[in-house]
Amino acid sequence: MNINTLNILADAISDVGSWHRWLTWNDMVQVQFCDIMLYDENTSEKEPHSTDVLAVRFYGNAFAVFLDNLNEENWHERFRDNDPVIYPIDTYNMAFDNIKEAERLLNDYKHKIPIKCFVGSETLLTAKHLLNVGCDDVGFIVGGDEIEVVGRKGKYTEKEIETAYKKWWDYWRTYWKLRGTKDAYPKDYVCEISIPVRED
Repeated sequence: MNINTLNILADAISDVGSWHRWLTWNDMVQVQFCDIMLYDENTSEKEPHSTDVLAVRFYGNAFAVFLDNLNEENWHERFRDNDPVIYPIDTYNMAFDNIKEAERLLNDYKHKIPIKCFVGSETLLTAKHLLNVGCDDVGFIVGGDEIEVVGRKGKYTEKEIETAYKKWWDYWRTYWKLRGTKDAYPKDYVCEISIPVRED
């Protein structure tokens, strides 16, 4: 994926989204997010159209390191095992393929928990792709040779991500225009958090 699409994806996830699951499998690392600003075509008219779940997968020399300032040694294990805890992303504290931001995040946390194939900051230098995310007292850096974005409908192409992001903002504008009227859309948590600025 090109960096412009990845930047769009980072904005769509990190504005109001949360990190809520992870897993590793063979040479793959997956991190999963909820409450995404991508328009979901597959929901009915009576349901919100923000994307509820989205996963980012890394393949090929995949690695992961979890970061925290907690006094809870196994917080990440509960998190993997379908624990309902979610970690809201610090607004826009998410970046793809930005080694300076990854190094900054690595240094921001007291504890570093290598999950898969992470041997220190030199891992960041050799990775073809990186994703770093800060969520207050926890965070992570993952990476690998290839990136894949997957939702309930399957894999996303670059064009689908860009189109779904643009369409979400069109939906958001209409959502707020109709809010409180007889034609109002079903309540959408992601839209409700993104309150428009009044011009007056």
